Amino acid sequence: MIRNITILIIILTAISLMFFYSKSSSLTLTSKGVEIKLNNRTIFLDSIRNRVMPLTFNHLSIMQNVLSDGTYFEIATCEEGYYFEKNMQELIGKIFEADRVEELFSKGEIYGMRVHLKNGQVINLVTQNSNNKELKIFYGIPYEKFLSILEKVMGKNFKTLPLGGLFELPIAMTKWNELSDEFKGVVTHRR
Repeated sequence: MIRNITILIIILTAISLMFFYSKSSSLTLTSKGVEIKLNNRTIFLDSIRNRVMPLTFNHLSIMQNVLSDGTYFEIATCEEGYYFEKNMQELIGKIFEADRVEELFSKGEIYGMRVHLKNGQVINLVTQNSNNKELKIFYGIPYEKFLSILEKVMGKNFKTLPLGGLFELPIAMTKWNELSDEFKGVVTHRR
């Protein structure tokens, strides 16, 4: 009897800790900028929303927010019954039509990545995949700001990156329109 109670307490503690740590990460666009919450740490980047461009496709809705510092914050949401692919590196690679994607950190649902485009340019980004239904991508982050984010998130494991990263982007770099026919490898249907 005592053994069963002990096992139950351990299971409930493990479930509580999993719930606490999985929900303690978020990527949010506020009226004053972008907020990145990772466990007990908050990183805030000042920026004002200049323009919002809604894009609507067959099973996907996207809000492209152009920010005052030249960065973009996109929120893509799947229709009921549709989900984003789980492999974040492949998913981001397809959305940006990248040559390769480097995952620099992963904390809960938040990922820090460098996207290497086919033309040799690099895009620094932070992304969040919430239950494979909503994808947030904050990209075009200048090199210095991105290094600061990485240093705060990674702590001792932080290593300086090679210089690079497009910023003050004149246009959105995601390729939703090119993918819109079927979104293969980006969105799947599950029953």
